[in-house]
Amino acid sequence: MNTTPLEKSILIHVQGRIVQYDNDTKGLPICIPEFRRSSGSYLKKRGLNMINAFVRKGVLEVVGSPWLPGFWIQKPEVLQSLVGSLNLKLPILLMGVSDKPVSQDNWTSFRAEPFMIVDNRWNSFQEYMDSMKTKYRSRLKKAARFREGYDVVELEHNEDNITRCAGMLEKTLTDKVAVLPIDLSELIIRFKVWFKEDYKIFGIQDKGELKGFISVVEDGECLRAMHYGTLKSNPDMMYSLAMFHVIEYGIEHGFKQINLGRTATEIKSTYGARAAENHFSFYTRNVLLKLVLYVAKRTYVPKEYTLRSPFK
Repeated sequence: MNTTPLEKSILIHVQGRIVQYDNDTKGLPICIPEFRRSSGSYLKKRGLNMINAFVRKGVLEVVGSPWLPGFWIQKPEVLQSLVGSLNLKLPILLMGVSDKPVSQDNWTSFRAEPFMIVDNRWNSFQEYMDSMKTKYRSRLKKAARFREGYDVVELEHNEDNITRCAGMLEKTLTDKVAVLPIDLSELIIRFKVWFKEDYKIFGIQDKGELKGFISVVEDGECLRAMHYGTLKSNPDMMYSLAMFHVIEYGIEHGFKQINLGRTATEIKSTYGARAAENHFSFYTRNVLLKLVLYVAKRTYVPKEYTLRSPFK
C-alpha cells in the first residue's frame, strides 16, 4: 500500500487491529464502525439501533478508520490480498473503499460519491481567480464580498473552542447518518492527538462571535478538508466561504492537491475540483448477506451529478 508518512505515523493510534498483508507494508487497520443517530429521514432510530447491534457483534468491519474518509482507498487487488491474509479472522462482512469495483467472487461494489480534488497549478489565489471563466469568477468575487463581513482565524484547541465546534458539527449533521463517534468533541480531540500541528481548525467569526468552522489536515503534499460546521441561522454562502478558504490556504502553502472531500459534487466542481471515483466494496461468504447485497445492487441507483468546467 502506498501510504503517506502521516498515515504511517497515526497507524498506531487508530482503534482496531492492524493486518499485514504483504512484506512491503506496515499493514492496514481493520476497525469496527459506529453509526451515530440522526433525526433525519435516512434511517429510523430502530433501524440504526439494529445496524449498530450487528456491528457490535462483529458482523461488519471496515478497512481503514471510518473516522478518516479518503485516507485508505485501495486498489481491488490489495483488498483481495487482504482477505487472503485475514483467513480465519475474517468478519462476516468486510467493507473497504476501492478506486475501482472489485469484480472477484464474494465481492459486491457500490459506486460512492466521488472525492472532489483541486489539482494546484497556481502560484497564488489571485492566479486561481484569474484562470476562471467570467461566470465562475463572478461567483467567486461574490463569495469574496460575502467574506468581507467575517474574519477567518485559526482557532486554539482549547476546551471552549472544541465544544462550540462540536456543537455546530452536530447541527450540521442533524439530517445525516454518519460513521462518527457519538461524542463529536472526542472526534476533534482525537484529530489533534493524531495529527498534532498538521490538524488545523479555522473559525469563521463575526465581530468575535464564532459562526462556523472548517478543519483541515496537512497530509504531505495533499491538504484535506475534514469537518465543516455552521449555525442553522447562517446563509448558504457560508459553505462557499469555507471551501474557498481551504483552496486559498492550499494554494498559498504550495500543496499539490486540495481534497475537498465527498458531497456537494456539482458545487465543488464549480470551484475547479475534479471527481475522484471510489467504491464501497463488500466481501462476504455468508449466503444470506450475499443475497441482501445482490438485491441492494439491483435496486441501488448512484446519485447523479453534473460536473462543471470553471476554467478558461
